[in-house]
Amino acid sequence: MTSSVVAKRYAKALFEVAAEQKCLDGVERDLKKVTATFNASPELVAWVGHPSTSSAKKREVFDKLFADVNQYTKNLLYVLADRRRENIVFDLAQAFNELANEARGIAEAQVTTAFPLTEENKAEIVKAFEPIIGKKIQITEKVDSDILGGVIVQVGDRLFDGSLKTKLARFQDGLKLGRIG
Repeated sequence: MTSSVVAKRYAKALFEVAAEQKCLDGVERDLKKVTATFNASPELVAWVGHPSTSSAKKREVFDKLFADVNQYTKNLLYVLADRRRENIVFDLAQAFNELANEARGIAEAQVTTAFPLTEENKAEIVKAFEPIIGKKIQITEKVDSDILGGVIVQVGDRLFDGSLKTKLARFQDGLKLGRIG
């Protein structure tokens, strides 16, 4: 079984408990803190993943590092330590976030542009795509000068490519096939 499948199972279990206990936002914040801590400390990740590190020592460190996190999040960390599955924390946090957003009716949109977006641009994109998607849109911005201009919006497995690079490529293909001119 791949780690992402396992991560999704743990995320679903945590999501169900958090939803039942009405603490989705808190658990989501906790998971962001945990992943940020792991990202900031490769030494911690190496130590936690080392075969000689006991689950009791891991629990002790987790108690110190994450003293202020929700008990459900802490219990999850304990289970991951006991089962030597700390390596799925990032996938688990992402899967949990997706489940929480789905429950809230929010869709993540990866917006790629050639230049950074202004707040006004973001508002226009949200206004244009919310009716198409049927959910509230939460934008994650990516700047890629290779697209030359325009915008690429990806929501889940749906891709809306309005980039100048793609339009020029289509125009070039049309010229090659003799359809234009």
